[in-house]
Formats: sequence, C-alpha cells, structure tokens
Amino acid sequence: MKTMKKVWRYISKYKKLLFISLSAMLVVQALGLLAPLIVKTILDDYLIGIQRPWYEVLAENDKTVSYQGRYFTQETENTNGISIVIIQGKYYFIDEIAPSGYKVLVGNQLTVTTQDNQVLTYQVVPLSRAEVLNFYNPYIQPLSILIILLMVRFFLQILFTYIQRISTSMINVNIVRDARKDAVSSLQRMPMTYFETEPAGKIANRIISDVGGMMNLFSTIMNLLVNATMAVIFAYIGMFYLDATLALMTFIVFPIIYIWLKFFIKKLNTIAVKVNEQSSMITAQLNEIINGIGILQIFNFRKQTEKKFNDLSADFVKEKIKENLLHLSIGWNLIRLLGALVTSVIILYFGNGYLSIPGFVVSVGIIYAYNDYLTRLIEQVGTLFREIGNLQHAIVKTERIFRIIDGEQEDGSFTEIKRFEGHVKFDNIWFSYEEGKPVLKGIDLDIKKGEMVGLVGHTGSGKSSLMSLLMRFYDLKTTDMGKIYIDDIDIETFSKRSFRTHVGIILQDPVMFKGTIADNVKFGNHQVSDEEVEKVIREIGGSKLLDKLEHGVLQMITRGGGNLSVGEKQIISFARAVIHDPAILVMDEATANIDTETETMIQQALETVKKGRTMIVIAHRLSTIKNADKIVVLENGIKVEEGRHKDLLSKNGVYANIYRSQIKTIAE
Repeated sequence: MKTMKKVWRYISKYKKLLFISLSAMLVVQALGLLAPLIVKTILDDYLIGIQRPWYEVLAENDKTVSYQGRYFTQETENTNGISIVIIQGKYYFIDEIAPSGYKVLVGNQLTVTTQDNQVLTYQVVPLSRAEVLNFYNPYIQPLSILIILLMVRFFLQILFTYIQRISTSMINVNIVRDARKDAVSSLQRMPMTYFETEPAGKIANRIISDVGGMMNLFSTIMNLLVNATMAVIFAYIGMFYLDATLALMTFIVFPIIYIWLKFFIKKLNTIAVKVNEQSSMITAQLNEIINGIGILQIFNFRKQTEKKFNDLSADFVKEKIKENLLHLSIGWNLIRLLGALVTSVIILYFGNGYLSIPGFVVSVGIIYAYNDYLTRLIEQVGTLFREIGNLQHAIVKTERIFRIIDGEQEDGSFTEIKRFEGHVKFDNIWFSYEEGKPVLKGIDLDIKKGEMVGLVGHTGSGKSSLMSLLMRFYDLKTTDMGKIYIDDIDIETFSKRSFRTHVGIILQDPVMFKGTIADNVKFGNHQVSDEEVEKVIREIGGSKLLDKLEHGVLQMITRGGGNLSVGEKQIISFARAVIHDPAILVMDEATANIDTETETMIQQALETVKKGRTMIVIAHRLSTIKNADKIVVLENGIKVEEGRHKDLLSKNGVYANIYRSQIKTIAE
C-alpha cells in the first residue's frame, strides 16, 4: 500500500487519462456481460426455440407458418398443437404436442421417456430443407437484429479495449519518464556516502530498468484490482441472473483461494527479491567489465572474469527456474485444471437438474451462458496467480527506484550570496567515515585570502578527506568535532548549492562529457561565449591544444574524452574551473598524471590564475607547490608540518624526506 501511494504521486498527474482508461474498462466489462445473454437468447429463443409448441390457427399473418395448407404460430395457444423435434441434426414434424424427455427414434416412430417415467410413442414426419426454413421464417428478423447487436458489441469491445490500452500506455510512458527525471535529479543531490556503497552499474540499472517496475505495478494493479474486479462483478451479475443457487455455491471456493494465494505469495516474494537483486548485480558486473576491459585484456584476466559473471548468471537462472516451477506447480497451471473441473460440474449440475425436466431447450442456452460467466470468473483467478508474480517483481523494483527518488538528499535550496573573500579556516577538525575510526585528527589550518597553499602527505594521510569537507561532499557529523569557516562564517550556514558557486575543484582524473570543448568548459554556464572559453584556455597555456584542432573550442569530444590525451583533458578541466571564477580553487592531484611539459605549462598558468582567489593544491609532485605561500604536511590524519618550501627542507622532517625521495627517483 505504501508503495502504491508513492506511485500515485505520479499517476495523479494524469487523472484525465486515468478516467478515460477506467471508463473504457467499465464499458468493455459491461459489453462482456451482454455477449452470453445475447447468445443465450439466440440459442434458446430462436435456433432451438423451433421445438417449442406450435398452435394451429385459421388465418395467416406475419407470425404464422404454412405447412401442408395449415397455419401454425407460437404467439397464441389453443388445444390444437403440434411439435417440431430435432434429433441428430434432422427435423421432424409431430401432429400433436410432445413433452420433453429422453427421445429415441426408430424409423418414423419416436419414443419419449418423460421425467415421471411415462413412455410415449409418436409418429414423425421428416421435414425437407425448405419446410425447415419455412418454420424458421418468423425468427429471421429478430435473429438478424441479435446477430447485428452481437457484431456491434464485438466492434465496440475492440474500440473501447483499444482506448483503454492506449490511455493506460500513455499513463505508463509518462510516469516512467517523470520517475526517471526525478531519479536523475535526486541522484545529483544525494550524499557521497551513497555512491561509495552502491556500484555505478547497479544505480544505472535502477534508473533504466527498475523504473519500469512502476509501469508494471500500475498495469498489474489495473489488471488485478480494477479489470479483474469488474470482470468478477459482471460475471456474478450474469450468474445470479441465470441461477442464484449455483452462484452462491461458488463462494465456497474463495476461502480456499485466499489461503492458497497467501502461501503462493509468501513463496514468490522471497524468490522475487533474489531475482531482482541478482539482475542488478549482473548489470553492475557488466559495467565493471566494460569499463575495465583494457585492464582485463592486459592482465589476461578473461577466465576469472567469465567465471565470476557465469556464477552470477547461474544463480540468477537458478532462482528464475524456482519461480517458474512455483507457477507451474501451485500457480496458474493448477487454475487451468480447476477451470476444467468447474466446467464439468456445470454440465453435471444442469444435466441432472435441468436436462431431464421441461425446459430442456432453454437449458442449452443457460449452459452456454453460465459456463461463459464462470469461465470468465476462473480466468480472473488465473490472472491473479499469473500476475501476482509480476506484481511482486514490480513492487520490489518500484521500492528500489524510490530509494533513489526519496533517498537522503542534500539541501537543494539556492540563494545568491556575495562572492567569498577567500579566507579559509579549519578549526580543530576531527572527522571519521566510520564511527570510532577518525581519518582527520584535530586539524587546525588558517589559509589567508589569496594564498596558495599546498597539501602534502602519503596516501591515506587525509588530504582528500580534508578537501572533501571543504567542498562539502561530506559534512561533519554529530560524532565529529570542529568547524570550517569561510570569511569567519561557518560553511554549514550556507546551502550546498549556494556555497559551491564560489568554490571550484580540479580532479586528478578529469571528467569529460560528450560534446564540444566549449560545452565541457562552460558546463551549464551558457552566458559565457566561445571566445571567452578560447581566451581562458590560451591564458592557462592551452594554445598548443587549440591550434592543432581543426574546429578549435568547437571540436567534438567523444565519450569520456577518448580522443584527447590525459594532459589535454586536464587543461580543459582546469579551464572549466577558471571560467566559473571561484573565490576558492582546489586542485586535487591535478598534475599527477600529466607529462613534464604540460606540468610546466600549468605551473606557469597558476601564476596568472591564482590572482584574486585562494588556491589549495593537493600535490603529489612537490615541484608543483615549490612556490606556494604555505605547505601543510599531513601524516595519518595529523598536521605534522607547516611552512614554506625552503623552511620545510631545512627542518629535515617528513616533507624533506618526501622531496628527496622524488629527486632521487627523477635522478635515477
């Protein structure tokens, strides 16, 4: 129910389409009620109605039939009657009224055994084809009307079924589109901790595949709760109209079906959760294989990769087979058997109750109509067991996509704030990803406006964690300690969107998006012209890159920047940060993966770029920060040294050791 309430948020946007769909569904079910009654009337009142008594009259009219100079009608009753009987597809005339009963024809002599075991004998006269048609002549007009009604009903059912399905499809397509938009929007506001615990392929599978669960849930609910409920109601209307006693007897099976279904759902739900989870894991594994295909090929990791993927696939197939076996054993397969048994019971019931008493000709239509209604009822039970599997999968998938849509969100509000001066202060920062395991331990750091500060330390020393706090990828928890200030204001007083408008970052691994170089540099800031983009790139030393490209800043970049070198991508990433003119710019190992020539170019550009802003550089290559105003050395989450390049070398401490090891490596 909670899941359906969440889906209703999207369905409620399309109430008009929903009304059309429900109205069309109601019309289709009403037309379904009429069909058996029309066929019953055709059978009982006309096709077999010829066997009802005929009475001789003196005058001919449009309701009479002429036979051997005599006139007969079924409209009026008198003492002078005849019978027409049908035996093995042939028609016979009896010059008196014969009762209903068990009939045996030998030659031209008909023996009728009645319900009270009377045995009566009659002489019969075979009717020719023309004489039979003559007796059917009064039925031609009403039969034609009924057949036309049956055809109109058929075409109306096609029309309204089409309307119902197309309106339902339109709702489905729209809610899936809306949900995907909301999921992507939500994804961009989710905390970084979410992406650390969920594989990228799994997240993609939820947005691409699991969102379809909402569509399946809506369709299944429409089929089960609405369409099936209407079908059952209209079927019972017809059944009570035909035989109330038998209709009441069918209620006995509902408690059995309830217990049966409850057991079935319990078994199915366990399997459905496993099937959908394994499907997501397969997608995640495929994502890893595709993204890491180069490494897999270089290290010849093919067999191990295939084994891991095959094991996942085997587990998925195993659970899927369990699901199919469940359906075949106690699911919709047994419903078919139940339907066949019910049909047999109907024939037995009417055979013992109706076929041996007067009114036999009427019972033929009743048998057809009642069996039709009861078959519709059994079909809905079968639909319930068949669709309940889809419902369980749809619920699981829908709940998974709503974990993204309704997941933990960062503050998405935005307010224009004055550009920061750039004074950054870390005050006694204690921070841990896992409680009790701090990665930053009492960091105090004061960065003046316009300073360039370098952060140095071995892997795991806390450099990136410190900058993640500054960028507000993470916020200090209640179990953490300390404050971070910008211009003496606690950064947590700003919304994250507002705060980040004045803080930029250049990552070690540049992220490129499909589009032009200008698109990647502007990155949403469309007020910037292509000329300004080119100017910034050239100012940071990217002239060589632009000059070699045929279309300059309008050159298309492939997915992930595959047609650019690492250094070229870093230049674009650097220009992207600069074009947004942040008051504080963080460079996270931005020169770690570039060649010496590119590094020199960026170092020269830094002298220009750092003017008017505060820069914090996480450096792997210490040559990048030799001219920094201040260098801070971290070790196991603790600030161990702070000072200028020359001063730290003279201390002969951690920084000096790192620097000398790099010089030695270069020399070798």
